[in-house]
Formats: sequence, structure tokens, C-alpha cells
Amino acid sequence: MSKEIPSGLVFSAKSPKRKKRALTLVAVLIVLQICLIWPIYPIFASPTPQILGFPLSIIWVVFILILAFTSVVIFFRKDTEEEH
Repeated sequence: MSKEIPSGLVFSAKSPKRKKRALTLVAVLIVLQICLIWPIYPIFASPTPQILGFPLSIIWVVFILILAFTSVVIFFRKDTEEEH
């Protein structure tokens, strides 16, 4: 009753195409999260200019959030297309 315990980053995907797609999603989300910390965020951290009354720093965070949501939606659509 010896079961191997996998090490490292483990995906539940069976096919290599799904694994590659999942790894790409993880990489994109990591890059987007890095855009919210130093050294990139301080570029947009000033209170001016204002866009629609919001400081540029808030618009930057909302923009990254929209990009992350869009990448997850694209991943979900591609993943469900493959199943059908």
C-alpha cells in the first residue's frame, strides 16, 4: 500500500495540453500579482493624474484585477471547450 506522494507544483489535469494551459495561467497570474508590488506599483502610486475622479494607483489595481479575471475566464472557456 505504498502510494507515491507527488512533489512540486501538481495539477489535476490529465492531458499535457491542459497541464500546459494551467501552468500558463499560473504564470500569468503571478506576473499580474508582481505588477501590484515593488518595483512596478510605485510608478503608478501617485495621487495625480486622476481618472474619473480616482487616483491612478486605484485605477492600476482595478486594471490588474480586470486582467486577472479575464485570464481566468479565458482559461475556463478553453478548458470547457476541450471537454466537449
